[in-house]
Amino acid sequence: MLRGLFLTTLLVAGVAFVAAAGDSGSANAESGRQLYAENCAACHGRYGEGDGPVSGALMVTPPDLTQLAARNSGKFPGAVVADYIDGRKTVAAHGTRSMPVWGMEFWLQAGADKAAEAKIKKKIDALVGYIAGIQD
Repeated sequence: MLRGLFLTTLLVAGVAFVAAAGDSGSANAESGRQLYAENCAACHGRYGEGDGPVSGALMVTPPDLTQLAARNSGKFPGAVVADYIDGRKTVAAHGTRSMPVWGMEFWLQAGADKAAEAKIKKKIDALVGYIAGIQD
C-alpha cells in the first residue's frame, strides 16, 4: 500500500512538474500538446522519449513514443496508438497493461454518459495527432 501511495505521489508531482514546464500559452485547452503534458509526460517524458520524472519508479519502462513509426516500417500506427491510449479494449500485442486506462478516465471526466464518448474521441484523436507529430 505504501508503494502505491508513493507511486501515486510521484505521478502527481511529475504531472505537475511537466505541465508547468509545458507550453501554457496554447489557446486550445484540449490541444494534443496540453493533453500530453497533463496525462502522458510524467511517464513518457516531455519530448516523448520514455524518460519522464516518474519513469524510474515504474516496473515497466515507458516506451520512446518518438520511435513508433520507425518501429512500424516507417508508418505511424495511429489506430493502434488510439486503441492503446483508450485502453477500454485489450490490445493483445502489448501484453499486460501498465499504463492507465485513459478512455475510462476521460469518460469519467466528461460526465460518464453516452455524450461523453464524442469528447473522449476528440481527446484521444488530439493525443494521437500530437504523438504522430513527434516522430523522429
